[in-house]
Amino acid sequence: MGEMTMKRIVMTGVTSGFGQQWIYQLDKQQDIEFFVLARNKSKFEAMLKLKPLSNQIHFIECDLLSISSIHAAADQIQQLTDGIDVLVNNAGWWGSNTFDTSSDDIESTFAVNQVAPFLLTGRLLPMLSKSKQGRIINTASFRYEDAKIDRNDLQLKENFNGEQAYCNSKFYSVLFTQSLAEKLVGTGITVNCFDPGIVDTPMLKKALPVWLSPFYSFVRRFVARTPDKGAETGVYLCESDSVSTSTGSYYKDKSIQKTKGSTRDTSLANLLWKNSTDLSGFEYS
Repeated sequence: MGEMTMKRIVMTGVTSGFGQQWIYQLDKQQDIEFFVLARNKSKFEAMLKLKPLSNQIHFIECDLLSISSIHAAADQIQQLTDGIDVLVNNAGWWGSNTFDTSSDDIESTFAVNQVAPFLLTGRLLPMLSKSKQGRIINTASFRYEDAKIDRNDLQLKENFNGEQAYCNSKFYSVLFTQSLAEKLVGTGITVNCFDPGIVDTPMLKKALPVWLSPFYSFVRRFVARTPDKGAETGVYLCESDSVSTSTGSYYKDKSIQKTKGSTRDTSLANLLWKNSTDLSGFEYS
């Protein structure tokens, strides 16, 4: 199987968890230019000190809780290059059971897991369109199946629960992926999402369903996959020629999975899109 030649990859969520292994696995290829968006430069530098990357890296300070910071990051990428080939929206947020908001007054989980990818993707679409084969990869989760959506309260302002907010946000990732894929038909840009599985990362204990929490040690030792394994499908979606025309799909273990529940609900997808547009202040052209 041949591999596509990639040059410019924008990534969020690579300073911890399986995102670290994702960028290290991509780095095995040559002639890649990485654009890494993260809040903490010193954390990223410490990571590189332990294990350097061989390809060119641009670190761009970006707080995904801030709309102005996302715009600034997109502006900086546009100054550094005239186009990009792959956008990886991997950063994820799981807060406490306290309703916390960003500086833009958006619930933090919804801000990082939905509004940030929506805005960053929208800003970078013109650059992706200059690629011969632009790809967008969104990190979802099997926890989307536990979503409980209130159409009148997508941010759970009235009945907030941290776990529910996370599950809902991963449901939104699936909806956003499908909606965007439909809008990008004919552009040559593909967009897919994937479930990395139960991965042994600092977020694992939070990400387990409540009923599994008492068995955390067992799950971590005997069930959870390594961060390396968790990153495999993400790497596959970035690199493989076999997915060059696949779009709007939900992957697990390098295979397309049929999604469950109301992930094909067009009215809900439209509501999410409008909500994301209103909150981000960004209109897709």
